[in-house]
Amino acid sequence: MVKPIFGKYSKLHYKLRQLGWQGAMGLSFIAISILLLLFIAFPNAKKMDGLVTRLAELQAKTAAGQADAKPDNQFDVIAKLNAVTPLQGDANKRITQILHAATEVGLATDKVDYVAQSYSTSLIKYQIKFPTQGSYIQIRQFLNSVLNALPTVALTDIKLKREDIGSDLIDAHIQFNLYVRKSER
Repeated sequence: MVKPIFGKYSKLHYKLRQLGWQGAMGLSFIAISILLLLFIAFPNAKKMDGLVTRLAELQAKTAAGQADAKPDNQFDVIAKLNAVTPLQGDANKRITQILHAATEVGLATDKVDYVAQSYSTSLIKYQIKFPTQGSYIQIRQFLNSVLNALPTVALTDIKLKREDIGSDLIDAHIQFNLYVRKSER
């Protein structure tokens, strides 16, 4: 008597081989979708039910006038902005940091112009115009170091000009905006 190779699973193996690669692919997609349903969809549905009941509770409290409105610190943008924005008295220190960043990468400048403008009720914007001359890599390093070191500085304008195609020197006119808080009086 001949023993079957797969034993009790030989009939299943025979049926799977009859399906071909298309059938095997279809069965694998069905199995994957069942696993996704069990491990992703059902747990998320439970979380969603919890959020829906929480929303219903909050709506009922609001309708009854019992809702306690407390600001969420995670989304308090004004507090985060005030935390990183320097005071008006520190503006000269920030401008000096920009100049030091330029000298660290080897850029030289003849003059730096800056003008203070009232930006809003609590912010002042300093427009800093910085003409310089150097290689492209030096200018790029300078911009990276300034923007990484000073989060309240924005690069607003940059003009690059090269006199000759073979020249390494580039004339750059860079404009930053520095935002500071008005000093409390």
